[in-house]
Amino acid sequence: MDESWTTIDGPDDLRLGEVMPAWFAGRMLADEWKFGLLLSTGQTMLISRIEAVHLSPGGQVLLDVEMLMETEAEGVVVPEPVLLARTGRPRATVNLAHVVAAFEVAGAPGEEEDGED
Repeated sequence: MDESWTTIDGPDDLRLGEVMPAWFAGRMLADEWKFGLLLSTGQTMLISRIEAVHLSPGGQVLLDVEMLMETEAEGVVVPEPVLLARTGRPRATVNLAHVVAAFEVAGAPGEEEDGED
């Protein structure tokens, strides 16, 4: 009996839509930006991207993410407490079952902020 996990590491993989909303998976796998994951613990994990999605045969979904460093999160306002990478090793794995919401914490790359010239 083969109990191996499946790894998805590209935004165009159609299996993504089976495990999470399409915008969430595709956008966070394709772009490097500032995103927040509100966790069931009440903490907000700040990430720059999802590196890969791992699917177990039993339906568990794990996300390999790149967390934002403290310096990259300056000026970002999100619900506290906030989880950031405090060392030079920003990679983490998150169980999708503990992600309550996913959202951008800054405008899209290339967008101008309101009030800027």
